[in-house]
Amino acid sequence: MIVRVLTATVSDRASPRLHELMRQQLPILREYDGLVYVKLARRLIGREEEVVLIEEWRDTAALYAWTGPNLDLPRLLPGTEDLITELRIAHYEALDLDPPI
Repeated sequence: MIVRVLTATVSDRASPRLHELMRQQLPILREYDGLVYVKLARRLIGREEEVVLIEEWRDTAALYAWTGPNLDLPRLLPGTEDLITELRIAHYEALDLDPPI
């Protein structure tokens, strides 16, 4: 399993629109074969907000099917990146593998 964490910082003025766009993207993301889990969350930091999109993928092939060849580029709806002041993407290999059924 591969965990992909997208972390975005956004101003409090732009956060409502960012929430709307990210919520629109969730059903699109959930259609991809190999997506195991997705969670969209936030935390307030003064006049800014940190938004995280946590995705868990079955394997690297499924992740690449979603992202394309460059894992470091976000896959966001048009206009989303314009609202973001800082963006980070990190990938992790899951260590808590479920036993086979």
